[in-house]
Amino acid sequence: MRRIIGILLLAPAAALAAPQPPAFTADDAVKLAIRQNPRLSAAVRDVNAAGLGVRSARALVNPDLVFAPAITRGGSDEEFIAQQRLELNGTRSARTGVANAQLRRTQAEAVVALRDLVFETRSAYHELARAQELRSLAQDLLKSAEEFDRITGRQVELGTRPGIEQTQTGIEVTRARQQTALAESRVATALAALNTLLGRAPTEAVGPLPALAFTAEPVEREAALQTALAARAEITAQEAGREAFQQEARLARAEGRPDIAPQFRAESVTRGFQSGIGVAITLPLLDHGGRRNRIRQAEELARAQADRAEAARSQVRQEVESALARLQALEAVAKGYQQGVLEQTRRLLDASRTGFRTGATSIVALLEAQRTYRSVLTEYTNALVDHSIARAELERALGSVPADLLPAPTSGGRTTTR
Repeated sequence: MRRIIGILLLAPAAALAAPQPPAFTADDAVKLAIRQNPRLSAAVRDVNAAGLGVRSARALVNPDLVFAPAITRGGSDEEFIAQQRLELNGTRSARTGVANAQLRRTQAEAVVALRDLVFETRSAYHELARAQELRSLAQDLLKSAEEFDRITGRQVELGTRPGIEQTQTGIEVTRARQQTALAESRVATALAALNTLLGRAPTEAVGPLPALAFTAEPVEREAALQTALAARAEITAQEAGREAFQQEARLARAEGRPDIAPQFRAESVTRGFQSGIGVAITLPLLDHGGRRNRIRQAEELARAQADRAEAARSQVRQEVESALARLQALEAVAKGYQQGVLEQTRRLLDASRTGFRTGATSIVALLEAQRTYRSVLTEYTNALVDHSIARAELERALGSVPADLLPAPTSGGRTTTR
């Protein structure tokens, strides 16, 4: 019996001493998304496939083997021919150039997918933080509404307040419960969105999120623009596309040049072996317009890609300017709340609650103070979260996420984080 009592006495202390789970940060979410999101693994597989395409393009074309046995006398002049084109006219080099350009484009698109995923994950993480913070606010206001509904009921019983005021506090409790229920649904929705990006089940729980924080970091505009123009993979992808079309034009020209193909010929295989070695020279001198127009088509497409690359640069400049403007505006808003507004709102609410308990403040003044507090705290929470999302947006606009965060494919076909 004493042992059981001792265990019961020690249980609260053990519970208090139990270590708290580590905070789940935005960087933790990004690492999980990079490791588990199937969109990124698909992009890595695309890069791997493009690399195999380069290996294929570097190889000589397969030899031509023709076996035509004579069924009857005179049925075949040459029963077996083996011919290997050497591609000395530049076709293999041009074909490899096309494949290399396609590889660079695929790599750039994979980096774009990586940076988009990082931005979406950070945004979803901050949206979950917003939802949880607003849920906590709704729960606190619900407790306060229920407390003051009880206080009002006692004061009405004592005759110090009219009965209509308890009706008002009852309505406020109902509204607070509705707001809490809506806040719970927003948390569930935000959690499902984040878990989807993390490659997990929608309802899987995450660790505790750290408190919202605000830190203003200056960003130099011209340096940011130059960084973005040098780092954004969207520009690289368009330039690689232009190079691919240029190499396709080069390939079409090479196909119009003569080539050498050593041959092995056997006049007879089925009736005694008579063979010899020769050399064939291809002479693709005639062109009815197909090759010429294919060259023109590739060159025009290359010029179109150059225009797209310039458009991508303009888009990058616009995104950087927009991200900087949004970040600066949200920094100003957050600083404005920190410079006394939050403290004044808190003091107003505390004074109204104290006055209501003592009968010195009306229910109307209390409800107005609570609504002001909810509004200001909601706006401040939104400003903090929107500022964090704006920083993630600027990170994407600058191309700050390093490309080496892409998971590397393994021999088993799966991907692993480097």
